[in-house]
Amino acid sequence: MARAAPADDTSPEQKTRDEVDRLIVLMRMDRSSWRETWREITWYIMPTRGRYNNLLPNQGSRGLPKGTQIVDRTATKCVGDLAAFLMAGITSPARDWFQLSTNNDQLNDDPDVKQWLATVQKRLQRVFATGNFYNAMAQLYEEIAGFGTGAVIIQQDYEDVVRFYPLTAGEYFIMQNERMEIDTLVREYVQNVRQVVSKFGYENCSPTVQGLYDSRQLTREIPVVHAIMPNLDRVPGAIGWRGAPYIGVYYEYGNPSVPVLRVEGYPDKPFICPRWHAVSNDAYGHGPAEDALGDVKSLQLAQLRCAEVVDKFARPPMQADAAMQNGLVSLIPNGINFIPGLNTMGNGAGLRPVYQTSPNIAPLVERIQAFQEAIRVTLKNDLILMVSQMDQAQPVTAAEINVRQQEKLLALGPVLERFHNEALNPIINVTLGIMERGGLLPVRPQQMGTGPLKVNYISVLAQAQRATETTGIEQFVRFCGGLVSVDQSVMDNVDLDQAVDIYGNLLSINQAIMRDPQAVAQMRQQREYAQQQQAAAEQAQQMAAGAKNLSDTDVGGGQNALQAIMSGIGGGG
Repeated sequence: MARAAPADDTSPEQKTRDEVDRLIVLMRMDRSSWRETWREITWYIMPTRGRYNNLLPNQGSRGLPKGTQIVDRTATKCVGDLAAFLMAGITSPARDWFQLSTNNDQLNDDPDVKQWLATVQKRLQRVFATGNFYNAMAQLYEEIAGFGTGAVIIQQDYEDVVRFYPLTAGEYFIMQNERMEIDTLVREYVQNVRQVVSKFGYENCSPTVQGLYDSRQLTREIPVVHAIMPNLDRVPGAIGWRGAPYIGVYYEYGNPSVPVLRVEGYPDKPFICPRWHAVSNDAYGHGPAEDALGDVKSLQLAQLRCAEVVDKFARPPMQADAAMQNGLVSLIPNGINFIPGLNTMGNGAGLRPVYQTSPNIAPLVERIQAFQEAIRVTLKNDLILMVSQMDQAQPVTAAEINVRQQEKLLALGPVLERFHNEALNPIINVTLGIMERGGLLPVRPQQMGTGPLKVNYISVLAQAQRATETTGIEQFVRFCGGLVSVDQSVMDNVDLDQAVDIYGNLLSINQAIMRDPQAVAQMRQQREYAQQQQAAAEQAQQMAAGAKNLSDTDVGGGQNALQAIMSGIGGGG
């Protein structure tokens, strides 16, 4: 008789934790090679970014000076400038950078739908402006510019509606699904006792944390794991996290006394993980700082060599008579040295440099400048400072500046498109979902249904990318206009109304300044009617003037020309 399998008394929470523990081991192996690259970027370029000992409390070392080994901070400054450029060009807090619409053009013209979209957009912008969205985005741009990959956790918040938690390289693991989308994120970090108890509740914490809290050791740090992943065991319709598409698991790392601190469910993926550039099915991306790493290392070495040359010239190695080795020697300016036997020993006595030379550091300086310029180009600073760095000796027209800018911005096209898809679209959709479920948005018009909204980006960079298409329209219309002098019918081939609409859309012109097509048709009808009336009046005026001329013309017999014509007409009748 076969023995029955022993009952599995493991709780669902414990099973979930065990699964995350196994997953971390595999994800740590996959990330190991990337981690080494990130450490070099932190060491040479971004000394304040990156966390590589996330589960070790290190309060005593966080405030120590960082980056003292960097002797030339050109790359550090360039990464900061690039991040600021992306912030101002993509999600500037000083101007609108997105618009909402539906996927149905007819619905977009509906007055009720227009009003609803405008209201939702204003409320969404207010949520972003009053919370920490823009602070989180500023950090995210630094991460993708430096490490090629960034991550931000998005969670519902009772004070700010939605709260954003930006991460830095080294403190998280990511994994993508078969569609090459990042769908799993595991974070390793530390929180102090006060934060843990406040977030998860005293009763949910381990006896260790409870004891520290009771003894008021509130600043002691506790290692915590937070995993967000698809709910593979989801039960559709189930209450709580068991029925949610995504789940989040918190637990104390290395403390099995309590299985989990919390398990929560999410209706949408509550994080973003944009990448500057991704290769094949790699989960992590590559950024411009990684491309500049070789030049950055060479620049540091060149600066050290240049400093050594200058230092040897300013403070050369000295040589002295052996009799002076027990005496005190002063090498400070205006220092006096008493040297025995100076008069008898002649030129061989006293102190003098081992060698005397005037170093030619010009080649080193040129090499340093070449490295600096290469770093600026790699980190896109040539695009940022394009206008100011133009050759001022030759006049440059506004059209030439516009063309050069568009050519440069085309290089950022793939980056911008990827950022829209991997960062901004999920942020807006998740925030809209939280607001709609919380009753913070007006009820949708019935004709809209429950489908997703379409997001149109109108940021400076998005408009600059789209504006490149306007050049072709301008050239085509100008070409057709030039042919009108040869053949006026050539403009029959061009729908100018459609050209105006497309041109305005490419420049993201506010639709409020565009007249409704029906209003345009009515204006044209009124103008045509006015023209017909004017033509009729002019014709009547010409006829009256002709009649007057005839009446003033004497044709003899006591008749004028008009009477003669009228009598002739009457006689013929």
